Amino acid sequence: MKTLTKLVALSVLPLLTAGAWAEVTQDCIVEGTVNKQKARETGKDVYVSFHSASRASDDASCQLNRRGSRVVFKEPRNALIENAPDGATVQYRYTELNHQQGEWTLLNVSL
Repeated sequence: MKTLTKLVALSVLPLLTAGAWAEVTQDCIVEGTVNKQKARETGKDVYVSFHSASRASDDASCQLNRRGSRVVFKEPRNALIENAPDGATVQYRYTELNHQQGEWTLLNVSL
């Protein structure tokens, strides 16, 4: 039994050291509307006007609604959002680790 306990402890150790210090500092569900005119004006493939943000989990905060909060929307290449019609509602999950640049994940497009 001692050997099994040591084996489990040793196999878990690399996982703990690799990811133990990564803190989720923001975890948000962000909703917005596709704005084709603004995309043309700015020369971008897609432009989303965001209107709300809420916490995605109890483990992290979502401070995107606070005054002075500045988060840059970096749209991952996705044909679904690029071909969405003007006025479509989109929902993203924004996750930030250790106060570094966050990651955007498309959750839903409502036409």
